[in-house]
Amino acid sequence: MRHPTRRTLSYALAALMWCAGAVSFSPSAHAQSYPSQPIRLIVPWPAGGSTDVLGRALGAELGKQLGQPVIIDNRAGAAGKIGTAVAAKSPADGYTIYLGTIANFSVAAAWEPSLQYDPVRDFAPVAYVADSPAMLAVSSSLPVHNVKELLAYAQTSGRQLTYASAGEGSGYHLMGELFKLQTRLNLLHVPFQGTPPAATAVAAGQVDMTFDAAGLKPFLESGKLRPIAVTGNERWDFAPEASTFASQGVNNMEGNSWFAIFVPAGTPQDRILKLNSAINKSLTSPEFLAVLKVNGYIPVGGTPAALGSMVARDMAKWKEVVQKGNLRPAR
Repeated sequence: MRHPTRRTLSYALAALMWCAGAVSFSPSAHAQSYPSQPIRLIVPWPAGGSTDVLGRALGAELGKQLGQPVIIDNRAGAAGKIGTAVAAKSPADGYTIYLGTIANFSVAAAWEPSLQYDPVRDFAPVAYVADSPAMLAVSSSLPVHNVKELLAYAQTSGRQLTYASAGEGSGYHLMGELFKLQTRLNLLHVPFQGTPPAATAVAAGQVDMTFDAAGLKPFLESGKLRPIAVTGNERWDFAPEASTFASQGVNNMEGNSWFAIFVPAGTPQDRILKLNSAINKSLTSPEFLAVLKVNGYIPVGGTPAALGSMVARDMAKWKEVVQKGNLRPAR
């Protein structure tokens, strides 16, 4: 039986402290008057991207639930870290909420030696909105259709195989390193500036494979990339021909990209609970669910405490990958 490490225990304790008091609170008359003005939703990515699409759809639905408009504030830059830092320093009054992702919390904390924000200390969890499975896709010129064939090909090809990612220190870079640790496969990482150039290089046969998510769909539809495995517990509608890593004998490859709402630390608990309720109600909206489905997202929902616990586990996991892989952030 695997025993929890001191690091894992410390993050579990942080999660408990983070979420203390989240499960029992009686809303006051003050809470019932909230919100009385528009709410700002900080999305730390550019307008028009997949995360922005999710944020705008959620904002529109939240506006209906809360009776106040939700204004999208795109604060892009530094792979989402600029907007995250802005959110961390915003007033803790419930009128600024933030769409956090695995990239800006778990992966950034694991990779960066120092951040302008602390994902646990500077934020309070509100609700887990959705996640998106990740996939391993290979160039269609590579004669493999599943993980077993990939491992066999690596043994017989006489060369080191390569994998592309959306950038050094990105979530999909770390997923590739996790795959290496789980399979003992010797892969060479080839970083690019974003998903499109990484996928294009794999489609052209310049790189053998890539780890990514729904952004690969155009390349799958054109037949230039072939999905051979997905994260999660079941097949994914975006790549139905690929079975899960676990079903192919590669365990502990959980790596879904998660998206959740947070608020600055110190936000009144009654307002957090009202936002949580509105988000969970939004996740029953047919219109919002349709947006999630077409963009490859899976709705989640749940309590602030559940979100806090998930993030703490995720942060500990990716820190461990960086350490075991002897990875060093780019200076």
